[in-house]
Amino acid sequence: MSPLIASHTAFGVVALAAGAVVLLRKKGDQWHQWIGRVYAVSLAILCIESFWIQDSTPFFQGFGMFHVMATVSLVTLLAGIIPARLRFQGWFGWHYQLMVWSYIGLVMATGSHVFRPVFLFFLRDVGLPGGASSVVTAFVLWGIPPLVGAMLLRRRAVAWEQMVA
Repeated sequence: MSPLIASHTAFGVVALAAGAVVLLRKKGDQWHQWIGRVYAVSLAILCIESFWIQDSTPFFQGFGMFHVMATVSLVTLLAGIIPARLRFQGWFGWHYQLMVWSYIGLVMATGSHVFRPVFLFFLRDVGLPGGASSVVTAFVLWGIPPLVGAMLLRRRAVAWEQMVA
């Protein structure tokens, strides 16, 4: 494994772990801010490093789907940090939603890297036919994360409405 791939993987693991902790913990305290910074820096480095990794499905001279996802992740991450830094009216809702979606994107990108072994699990171990294995794998890796994220956001929206009322 090259040093770039090792670093990319390490920052991915740190971002996944820190992001989960931030989502599950109390919001706004010093731990949230510190772990949130670890998440943001790890995700930013992970995404930036990806531009030096050649994609196996390039659209243009090595630029492929993972690079598109990295670009979207960087934009979502930056857009989520700005409200927390500026603290304009309603900033928390924007910050929370954008950071949740940045984490969902990270989970989905991770899922893209593990598609083959999960597919093979459903194909060989569970015994699903090839087409069904593809559909189930896609749902598990790319369908469940946005569904869970939407539920988190909906639950938080109820809390915001109660705070405003």
